[in-house]
Amino acid sequence: MDNLSLSADVVVVGAGNAALCAAISAAEVGGDVIVLEAASYDERGGNSRFTAGAMRIVYNGIEELREIIPDLSDADLAKTDFGKYTFDDYFDDMVRTTKSRADPDLIELLIKNSFETVKWMRNQGVRFQPSYGRQAFEVEGKFKFWGGLAIETWGGGAGLVESLFERAEELGVRIFYEARATELSINNGRIAGLFVNFKGNTVIDVGASSVVLASGGFEANAEMRARYLGPGWDLAKVRGTRHNMGEGISMALAIGA
Repeated sequence: MDNLSLSADVVVVGAGNAALCAAISAAEVGGDVIVLEAASYDERGGNSRFTAGAMRIVYNGIEELREIIPDLSDADLAKTDFGKYTFDDYFDDMVRTTKSRADPDLIELLIKNSFETVKWMRNQGVRFQPSYGRQAFEVEGKFKFWGGLAIETWGGGAGLVESLFERAEELGVRIFYEARATELSINNGRIAGLFVNFKGNTVIDVGASSVVLASGGFEANAEMRARYLGPGWDLAKVRGTRHNMGEGISMALAIGA
């Protein structure tokens, strides 16, 4: 097996929405960034590619939504009651769906930044539209949205990740496909990079000032499903990407996370 060495300011493990946003954010401020995608080019994008592209954000009325969807037509406005989705609405939904197990400080951080984050994504080239197809129902001649999901990306999840890949490439982010991170490297007690299995026949030692683990969960790993979810889960049919094997979690656990 061949061995290579690379270095960057930031290495991002994964290539879904969270990973690509992290890579773009670092590159925007001048960072030299590498993205490691375990999938091939044709399967890139993680589970984000399989979603509808819906985004949950705080908004207090149509004027705020128009900052994200500036091309809303008069016809759209006439047929739609966009309502609002407040901080309290979002917080209550998070507490309910997580059964109060999520960290309240992290929930607050997520909610407070939700609107500005989506505005930032729009500035990176991601386009949004009302979620008429999946999240709307008609009441007395007007569409209303449920679940706090009034907007979605053009082209669904596939459109989302393609827009982000395009922006990342514009900014000079180096993207490696069929590159599966296997182990974090430690130097003097701190993370100094990681090791990567590249296309099954090359080990790359990647040095980095910062490593972002955004490689999803372990739903495609039958052994981890059985270990953490219980007997029989190894037989479950998996939806979404087949590349979420839990390496990011395993690498973090191996160094004490």
